[in-house]
Amino acid sequence: MRKKKLWVLLLTLCLSVSPDNISAAAAENESEAVQEREDGAGAGTEENTENKAADQVFQAAEETGTETASGKSAGEDDAQKPAEDGTADNEPGGSEELTPADKTGASDNNIDESKDPEQGSDAADGLQVIPEKEAAAEEDLPLLTEAANINNVLFTSIARSLNATITMEQSREPEYTEEELMYLACIIYCEAGNQSFTGKVAVANVVMNRAESDVFDHVTTIREAVYDCDRWGRQFSPVYVKRDGRWTTKGSSYEKALTMYKTGEYAKEWQKTQMDGCIEAAEAALEGKYVLDGDYLYFNMGISSTKSKCKKNGKPWQVIGCHIFY
Repeated sequence: MRKKKLWVLLLTLCLSVSPDNISAAAAENESEAVQEREDGAGAGTEENTENKAADQVFQAAEETGTETASGKSAGEDDAQKPAEDGTADNEPGGSEELTPADKTGASDNNIDESKDPEQGSDAADGLQVIPEKEAAAEEDLPLLTEAANINNVLFTSIARSLNATITMEQSREPEYTEEELMYLACIIYCEAGNQSFTGKVAVANVVMNRAESDVFDHVTTIREAVYDCDRWGRQFSPVYVKRDGRWTTKGSSYEKALTMYKTGEYAKEWQKTQMDGCIEAAEAALEGKYVLDGDYLYFNMGISSTKSKCKKNGKPWQVIGCHIFY
């Protein structure tokens, strides 16, 4: 409606105003409108620009003094009709100036049109979200890299520690059987149950040395070394007893020790205590503890006589507790 009124006014003025004045006013108006848009004045609304253009045209008409003799023309009557329609509730005389209602409408239009720049600003702000996130990601990249490096170092360290623990545990795993432990512990019990830990381990060393020595090439295991009786007769007195002219294990001290070990039943408490000590010494020997080197293959309780023979024959010997080892 407002645009229609303006066009009618402009048409009326065109009949009374020279083209040169209109062109000059329009050019000046256009220049000011461009400047105001650049400076942000007038909120960039289309309605204010058109109103200002109309005012400047009126001003140019008054300066030139080119009104009609009657003060009114058919064009002006036509121009007042829409103006009166627009100002019936405000100014009874009607005028070409904008009414408060029109100004309110223009203000509303300004508000509606101003939403677009604001929405554009919001949209522009929205477009900046991704770059900001990317910038934040770039700033966090060193931290993430450092965290990943620390994680890798920790993982590697834990893996190495775990592997080392597994290797250590595997190295601690016995390379002997439960049967070998039983035979060795029971012979220690019978031969050196009341001796020191070193004396117990020394007996175990002699048995194991025989299983590995070329001198006793007919035996290759702890059991065979303990039960050796064929080539040179019985080797360990607690293992055999002689009945009816034959060596037998039935009723021997060694068989009784085996029974206690297997059943865990002991007639006396001291027997269990001694057996526990013998098992500990046997485990130590099987795990590599040596108090004698591999040349020691014998022991007995005749310390004096055996020592003399060793000196005469130039053989090494060693006394541990009640036994002499050679």
